[in-house]
Amino acid sequence: SVFEKFRTAYDWKVLATGPDHGIQLKSGRLVVPVWLSTGTGGNAHRPSVTATIFSDDGGATWQAGDIAVPCTEMWINPNETVAVELGDGRVMLNVRNESKAHRRLVTVSPDGATRWSTPRFDDALQEPICMGSIVRYPAKPEGGPVRLLFSNPDNLSRADGKEAPGKNRDRKNLSVKMSSDDGQTWPISRTVEPGPSMYSDLAVAPDGTIFCFYGRSEKTGFAGDRLTLARFNLAWLTGNKEPPK
Repeated sequence: SVFEKFRTAYDWKVLATGPDHGIQLKSGRLVVPVWLSTGTGGNAHRPSVTATIFSDDGGATWQAGDIAVPCTEMWINPNETVAVELGDGRVMLNVRNESKAHRRLVTVSPDGATRWSTPRFDDALQEPICMGSIVRYPAKPEGGPVRLLFSNPDNLSRADGKEAPGKNRDRKNLSVKMSSDDGQTWPISRTVEPGPSMYSDLAVAPDGTIFCFYGRSEKTGFAGDRLTLARFNLAWLTGNKEPPK
């Protein structure tokens, strides 16, 4: 019934949450990224748009937010989306898409549901057309800087050499990047899996341990055949250097 409320804005036939994690804001609001498709295009998943659903009563009831990223000639088929709360309480969506720019799309809302900013491409985050993940570090900061961690296959090449604008690139070189300015820049990057590697999800434990759960395989493919959990700390991610203030 919640998704039916999207119909006035987008007459969907296919929908999905995530497939990454949802978040809880400092206010207590639960925010879950979703994508919606009319199902008339390729693989019945296109064209598509992204939005969120949210709950202010611990998940007892849910509401539909505004369409965050529409499908346009510039922002092509936005779909699998991840969310993170910024240092000032705003919510940023980081969006997979099939645009010719081959960069992740970003939009920001004051409440995680409405008044989304004009989407922009993040030049620092390459988009091979694959799911990514984003999380705060630490997960529940008590003063001090709020860092963001982002993971995806950081690659725009193809083994067959047939790179074309808006078309899939090889899913490999799964990497984790870090930002200390709410995602404005991503100066730190570390490869977790140099070979074929695909979907990923990030989590941060109370003791600061970072977990990256991802799919991998011996050859480039859709999702991989080996689910893998990588565990590391901030010192490894930053190359044993003092993290930026």
